[in-house]
Amino acid sequence: MKIAMRVLSVVMAGGIAVAGGDYTAATDNVGYHTGGFMGVRGSYVFSIKSSILGLPGGGYFDDNYKGDGGSFGVYLGGQEGQWRAILSYDYFDNDKQNYDLFMGEIDYFFLQNPPAFQPYLGINGGWLGYETPNASDSDGFSYGATLGVVYRINQSVDLDFSARYLFATQDEVDHIGSFSLGINYFY
Repeated sequence: MKIAMRVLSVVMAGGIAVAGGDYTAATDNVGYHTGGFMGVRGSYVFSIKSSILGLPGGGYFDDNYKGDGGSFGVYLGGQEGQWRAILSYDYFDNDKQNYDLFMGEIDYFFLQNPPAFQPYLGINGGWLGYETPNASDSDGFSYGATLGVVYRINQSVDLDFSARYLFATQDEVDHIGSFSLGINYFY
């Protein structure tokens, strides 16, 4: 319950509605932020495994299609010391499949006195809209984990490198794996 209350306070007080981040360390490239941030990310989706591929004429073929390609995302979040919460949207499209992913993520930075590089571990879940050409859309829940590291550039900007692996509840999608580079701006 204590963790749930902390996460709720990060989202409500720390981030999405309140401007004016507060830096917790004396130098520009170390320490944790407190406050709201927004960001953009580019990702390389190294694996998206689909169990149903749409065929011309409206049919389906179960061939365990594996795809890859680039995706783009935007997000809003809040951070309070070692905890942060993020609401995000990601879009992926290659010639055989695409998805829209609306997700919430909770991250924990596990170093007590962080240097410029700050590793974290996160859990996430959200809504996944998936489609293939000539096939009906499939919507469902996705969930997974993120492992990453933030590099603090200055009081307002940091780079976020991460690897994310998601599972999906719908029959058409098995998993999605990606590597991302994001830029976070604290306001």
